[in-house]
Amino acid sequence: MKKIFFVLTVLCVLALAAPAFANLDDTRETIAQRYGEYRLVIDTDNQPWTKEQWEKSGYKKAQADTFTYRFRREDIGIGMDVKYEGDKQGSFVRMQRFTPDSPFQIKDLQKMFPEVYPLLSSTQTVVFASYKELTRNLVENNSPVTLGAAVKKEPTPDRKGYFTLIAFNVQDEGRLIKDSKYIDENTYIREFTIERTYLAVLKDNLNGDWKQTKNYFIPADKQVTPPTKPTGKPAGK
Repeated sequence: MKKIFFVLTVLCVLALAAPAFANLDDTRETIAQRYGEYRLVIDTDNQPWTKEQWEKSGYKKAQADTFTYRFRREDIGIGMDVKYEGDKQGSFVRMQRFTPDSPFQIKDLQKMFPEVYPLLSSTQTVVFASYKELTRNLVENNSPVTLGAAVKKEPTPDRKGYFTLIAFNVQDEGRLIKDSKYIDENTYIREFTIERTYLAVLKDNLNGDWKQTKNYFIPADKQVTPPTKPTGKPAGK
């Protein structure tokens, strides 16, 4: 009886616990714990394998490229594709792509993906727009401008030299967006990726092609406004 009570207690704690922090220290094992087991494997020849086929013999015949998952959030079905560094449970994530069945607004990301929100609301994160290709991993029809977020804090020491890049395919109710000035909290996200990129890419682009924007992922009442610098002039002058 004590053992059953202990198991039930653990399950309750897990059910009430806050979602884990999404980052590039995730592995096949931690992804399965958060989103469930994968459904398909796409190999390097672009051939699909069911989970059963792959684990029975597929891994002996082919090399995995992408693992695909399926889950629901806020009553919306979401497909997730993940590329790992290898096939083992401890293999680190290189890229995750999330594609919901229907687009959602920037202001709703916190409730749709609470595990991703800490990355976007971190003081180490810079939100920006780019008119150059930010990633090759967005597959839907893309707007000329891509919204991105760079988390400047490096992962753990064994991932040193990398940083987390999030790229959003943004649209305006299905219409493509041609200028970053039209992006706000009501803009729709068609898909997005979380991926590993070299730290040098961050340093090179934040002073160049990536133009910093307001962080619309943080609600207006939680935005931090920098203090106004004193002018040194008496009031009213």
